[in-house]
Amino acid sequence: MPSNLDGALMQSRMRYYRWMFLAAAAWNAFAAGAVLFLLTNAIFRMRMAISKPADPLILQLLASCLFLFGLGYYWVSRDLSENHGLVKLGVAGKILVFILFFGHALAGAIPVSLAVPTVVDLLFAALFLEFLVHWRREAQ
Repeated sequence: MPSNLDGALMQSRMRYYRWMFLAAAAWNAFAAGAVLFLLTNAIFRMRMAISKPADPLILQLLASCLFLFGLGYYWVSRDLSENHGLVKLGVAGKILVFILFFGHALAGAIPVSLAVPTVVDLLFAALFLEFLVHWRREAQ
């Protein structure tokens, strides 16, 4: 029979995971807004030395995907026992975002300063992975 301390630790961990997924949802909403309002802004692009013109459709699709994944993270925060497939997609997607942005930065296609925020995505990928491992371990 679990002790009161075990129960308190489990509650604390669940609260942490809820807040983690809420933070990820907020991060994605922030990123979607940055894509829509900064990357489409000609002055911002000029200051960041992005020479290619913005493709509004691509940027709107990116912002939509960011927002929708953020909505999914919000749903996970509401019920940690559901939507683990979305969390797995989030791990893969956030790692890919990091790799793609830094790959383009290293190739000189975008400034490194645009890639730096994707370190947050890499951190969330690690945290999501830890959540999945913990959840699987607890289920056994």
